[in-house]
Amino acid sequence: MKRTIILIAVLFLATFCGKEENLPIYDDNGVLLFQKSSWVYSLHDNDEFRSNSFVDFPIIYEKSMLMPTTASDDKLYVSLVTSNNVFKWKWNDLFVNSSKYIDISYAYQHENLLTWQVGGKSYCIDMNTGLTKWKIQRNRSFHSSIFGIDNKYFILGEFSQYPNLEILVGYKGNLQTGEIEEFLIPNFSFEHIIDVRCCDVAEIEPVVLDGVLHLAVIYQELTSSEIWNFQSYFGLYNMETEDWVYDRKIMNEPRLNGVSMSPPSIHNGKFYANIGHEIACHSIATGEQLWLRAFPNDFMFSGFIIEDGMLIALCEDGKLYRLNPETGGVVWTGEGAGTSSRMSYMNGVVYFVGGSTGKLHAVDAYTGETVWRLDAELIEGSNAEFRTNAVYVIPGQGNEKGKVVALTHMHAYCFEAYR
Repeated sequence: MKRTIILIAVLFLATFCGKEENLPIYDDNGVLLFQKSSWVYSLHDNDEFRSNSFVDFPIIYEKSMLMPTTASDDKLYVSLVTSNNVFKWKWNDLFVNSSKYIDISYAYQHENLLTWQVGGKSYCIDMNTGLTKWKIQRNRSFHSSIFGIDNKYFILGEFSQYPNLEILVGYKGNLQTGEIEEFLIPNFSFEHIIDVRCCDVAEIEPVVLDGVLHLAVIYQELTSSEIWNFQSYFGLYNMETEDWVYDRKIMNEPRLNGVSMSPPSIHNGKFYANIGHEIACHSIATGEQLWLRAFPNDFMFSGFIIEDGMLIALCEDGKLYRLNPETGGVVWTGEGAGTSSRMSYMNGVVYFVGGSTGKLHAVDAYTGETVWRLDAELIEGSNAEFRTNAVYVIPGQGNEKGKVVALTHMHAYCFEAYR
């Protein structure tokens, strides 16, 4: 009888302690610091750390996520993992002379095809199978920025007429074959050249107007040969007529690094861009600037998003801003973090990993209130932190909450979404 009582007590204590370990932890302000993950996926075979590649933007295909992983052969891969923690395939079909790291800074995805650019090397993989659709090593260098619509994609590469100058112009490509051709060359003035750089096409955002494909374009030029003052311009290019509808619409006053710092966005017939320390809004129909708002710092790492009629911008001043996209007015200012990941959004909540904190943040987009600041040390142990890799959000089915997936150096953790 005594032995039975002792056994029951031990089982009770074990059960109680197990519940304590899984209980959520909040700070004094009610911000969630720890919650048990729904599942954990090791990014390394045998859970042995090797190195990490990087996927900057969340790449999701049929509720599966493209993640940087490694294997026991010491190769670095990108792997497709389902939202239910099932491995589907891994890819490492790099050119022989390539870096072993797979850093996907920008990518274009259409249906089952995903393409990205690294210098002069272009890759396209089939997301169904994980097999290479095509890969091409080109004879000139290209920027990693990539844009697209349907089976057309656009990249920025060296200007063939001036191969000795670092001038970027637009190239159009076929997603099925990878073939490209130079085509988009703004009316650059070439008035100032310093350290072989003077002007660039910076962003190309496809937009369909009256059934015709157009390109909203940012390009920039030096305004002085003595200091790095740049001025950015906005233009609209008609792909059917192969001509500019308008160009050289001024986006900013010339200033040091007055260039595009993060990907633009199109919303309700308006074009939104981050130029230096400013966010600008232009009418796509006319090119006229509707508003311009200055901030203490730039948005190079996290950029901005427009979701559910809200413009959310994460500034390098460590603050998160919600703006009215119609007027540029500040609705609220909340807690951000420096050098952070790109933001992901789901059901009125913004998720990001703070580069200066190493924590997974969640902010209520309606109020600006921080609701999560998940600490990887409480999950994985001493010195662990979440990486500024992509944060993946997967909507739930029916009444179920969605899923949020963030990466440490060792693992991918899936959490039930805030709402």
